[in-house]
Amino acid sequence: MKCSGIPCLMVLALTLLPELSAIAFAAGERVVRGTVRDAAHNEPLPGVNVLLKGSVQGTTTDAMGMFQISVPDEESVLVFSFVGYASQEIVVRNQSEISVRLVVNQKALEEIVVIGYGSQSKRNVTGSITKIDMKQTENLPNTNITQSLRGRVAGVQFIDNGRPGQNGSILIRGPRSLSGGNSPLIVLDGIFFNGSLADINPNDIESMEVLKDASAAAIYGARAANGVILITSKKGVSEKPTIRVNAFAGVSERERKVKLLTPERYLERKREYNRAAGLPYEDVSSLLHPSEYQNYLAGKTVDHWDVVSQNSRINSYDISVSGNPGKTTYLISTAYSDERGLYLNDNMKRISTRINLDNAVTDWLTIGTDAMYAFRDYSGLEPVQASNIGPYSTPFYEDGEPTLNLLPEDQTNQSNPVRRSYLTDNEEIWNNLFANFYAIFTIKLISGLSYQFNFSPNKRWRHNYTFNKQDKHIVANTTSAEKFVQQDFDWVLENILSYSKQFGEDHHIDATMMYGRNHTEWESTTATSSELSTDVLGWHNLGLGNVLTNSSSSAVTDGISSMLRISYHLKNKYLLTLTARRDGSSVFAARNKFAMFPSAAFAWIVSDEPFLAGNSKLNLLKLRLSYGAVGNQAISPYQSLGRSSMTRYVFGDGGTSSVGIYPSGMGNDNLKWETSYTGNIAMDFELFNKRISGSIEYYSIRTNDLLVWRALPQMTGVSGVWTNIGATGNKGFELTLNSVNISSGNFEWSTGLVFSTNKNKIISLYGPNAEGVEEDDLGNRWFIGKPINIAYDYEFDGIYQEGENIPENYKPGWVRLKDQNNDGKIEPTNDRTIIGQTGEPKYRWSITNNFRFKNLQLSFFINAMQGWISSIDLDPGIHTHRNYNRIDDGWWTPENKSNKSPSVTYLNPLGHGYYRSRNFIRLQDVSLAYDVTNAFGSRLTVNNLSVFLSGKNLYTITHWPGANPESGANHNGIPASRTFSLGFSLAF
Repeated sequence: MKCSGIPCLMVLALTLLPELSAIAFAAGERVVRGTVRDAAHNEPLPGVNVLLKGSVQGTTTDAMGMFQISVPDEESVLVFSFVGYASQEIVVRNQSEISVRLVVNQKALEEIVVIGYGSQSKRNVTGSITKIDMKQTENLPNTNITQSLRGRVAGVQFIDNGRPGQNGSILIRGPRSLSGGNSPLIVLDGIFFNGSLADINPNDIESMEVLKDASAAAIYGARAANGVILITSKKGVSEKPTIRVNAFAGVSERERKVKLLTPERYLERKREYNRAAGLPYEDVSSLLHPSEYQNYLAGKTVDHWDVVSQNSRINSYDISVSGNPGKTTYLISTAYSDERGLYLNDNMKRISTRINLDNAVTDWLTIGTDAMYAFRDYSGLEPVQASNIGPYSTPFYEDGEPTLNLLPEDQTNQSNPVRRSYLTDNEEIWNNLFANFYAIFTIKLISGLSYQFNFSPNKRWRHNYTFNKQDKHIVANTTSAEKFVQQDFDWVLENILSYSKQFGEDHHIDATMMYGRNHTEWESTTATSSELSTDVLGWHNLGLGNVLTNSSSSAVTDGISSMLRISYHLKNKYLLTLTARRDGSSVFAARNKFAMFPSAAFAWIVSDEPFLAGNSKLNLLKLRLSYGAVGNQAISPYQSLGRSSMTRYVFGDGGTSSVGIYPSGMGNDNLKWETSYTGNIAMDFELFNKRISGSIEYYSIRTNDLLVWRALPQMTGVSGVWTNIGATGNKGFELTLNSVNISSGNFEWSTGLVFSTNKNKIISLYGPNAEGVEEDDLGNRWFIGKPINIAYDYEFDGIYQEGENIPENYKPGWVRLKDQNNDGKIEPTNDRTIIGQTGEPKYRWSITNNFRFKNLQLSFFINAMQGWISSIDLDPGIHTHRNYNRIDDGWWTPENKSNKSPSVTYLNPLGHGYYRSRNFIRLQDVSLAYDVTNAFGSRLTVNNLSVFLSGKNLYTITHWPGANPESGANHNGIPASRTFSLGFSLAF
């Protein structure tokens, strides 16, 4: 390009301007170094943000509290900020080295608790809210946030089912409903979350709070009867962008091995059966089927676990970028998890991403979004857990293909449990796109008033495709395919008005008002095809099948909510919270769609009274009292309406197919809300300069108008109807105790203890009969005054021995059942009784110990559940002679007169169950972490680097003979995974 004169000079100046500016800046800039320390203890502070005021240029202090930054001139101002400390500004002037002392900000150090539609200092909380310390689990191989609840919160029961990526089950303060749901409400970033907790990356979570009493949960009244779990994701904090990388890898094995019959014990049991039954028993060939005998002669034995299991491992990788440079706060993260479970094909892969953005557009308007997407892959079918593989059975042909039956000679109840794992292709994919878009308006005309608008759409879609391949060892066409697809769409719209005002020195008011709507809808379609003409295309062309079927369904639910909460603080030591929420739901009858849920809570900070103010050993003593109501709507839509179904039938031979419509569900015009009323009394305390702290709580819950599926006589044409009946009750005690046992220089030892008990019972069912007496519901095993989940059966009373008075048709070695009414006979009406409590333990406790020596940290966590039982398959009754494996619980013989296990010929004529204690004490988690940054100081250029080695489910003390006492898994169930992992956490 040619140019001349002034235009050419202007073009040249504009071209060189950036370079000239950089040269001028470099010529004038200077380097400032320094150290940042704690003003009270003179200890260096790593990770302090050092920002050049008015710019985005900044740095952070290293492990020794040292920093280095370039500044343009002597008038430059450096801003030092750190969580828990008051920010400080320093003018550089002619200093080349600066020593900074940051002062602790006592108000900033107060623990903040999310309370629903806002947050509050823990000191001012009046309800029963427990905040989970996420740091306790950050060095553990957890891929699901529910694992952070396991034994760590008083009153919360989490049971892991052993499956990779699964949620397990969560129960807060016991079960309340007989037929409705008992799962807690999940609130993610302030919005109802209807997806799976397995979608959430644990490293994205800043805090989790559990709302346990009605005062805390009533703010979510309609769905809060079973408690609420609040989950808050992370935001950007530091002015300088922070990049974090977390990764771990591990291997797993079964935590305990079920004692099954060895090949030798298998033959011994068969021999004893034949001997007792008068059959040949000397020769092994008389004990086994021909195929088994051939394997015996060839020395071939099969281990059940080797057939159904796979090498188990876990890998997790996570990276995030976050910052808070001024008006914009951001966090962007992505994570990948890959788990191979203990059982064959029981796998999970997850990819999740999150974007949290918050921008202060003006001093009166802030807009933002919290959004996430999760992809989960559960493809593959695990073995059918229906039977144990006998030691001499044949699960595979010589070519490696699975057999149809374990024993060709016995094709009844002897199907091969791994057959579908090898002959079935499966693709199961779950997707979840969740977001909350919000705008916050600060009302300048009224000090302390703000308005927030939330709109939260949630789109979930999944599919499950299966294709059963042709079994080449079978002549008939064994191919079939199925495609299942489902889509869910939810949205929540909320208008929130908040007001906070201090009146003088003694009075403070917080008020929150909300009006909102919510909507859920889903639809699903299932299409199947069998006897396909080719298996080349799998499920991709169902039209190739000879028999085609399909079905579809859908549902819509709508809700309206309004809420008011007022918190009043008098002299910052008398605290009152009043809440009222009104909810409407389309799942109930027309005249009962709306319900009101009020609550009240009072707290008194006794330690602030003059008569205790001088007590140096007492830092905090707070008494809390609350009472309120919350609701339960956990039933399917349309249950208050009469429903119909369709069926196809044919008139006569060769007739055409016709569609028939028939009543399938009875409506109930009176169906209404199930309501729980909770009273809670508690004491929070801190002693000896906070060396000891904790809380003690007692609660009583009564749930009325239970949502119950009530069976109806067959003559009505329907199986049952949803109705409101009866009441249940839960009473419990909770203790949380934390202590710093030793804190001296380089060594610190702290302990956390959690203990809780819950007593659950049915108060009422169908009301008094004509004689004024409440009757039990024997069919559903519901008994007045007893827990909801119980074992009702005959009571084991030992084994009949030779020479004893043995009933007719019984033999020595058979089970003796207790004669409850001493009438000399055993029969169902009078001799069955409640054996024990199932579903939840009577007592739960856990203890955590944390040790720190210099840069090394050791933590171990013990979890226990006690006071519950469950049935287990210890004797297959009439199938006792069948050729498959089982738990080796011993058996009675004339030479070994057991009083615990019956003879192998016992036929169990009354069909009673076998019950064992599920009590256990488990070394749940052990973690050893090393802080590399503190160890190597300024020699590292990163802000934080730590490595950790951890173990999970290391050892269990229990008498449960099955796979896992926690889940109640039988001998066929999935055991707990003993996992060892190695990982690191890096920030720079």
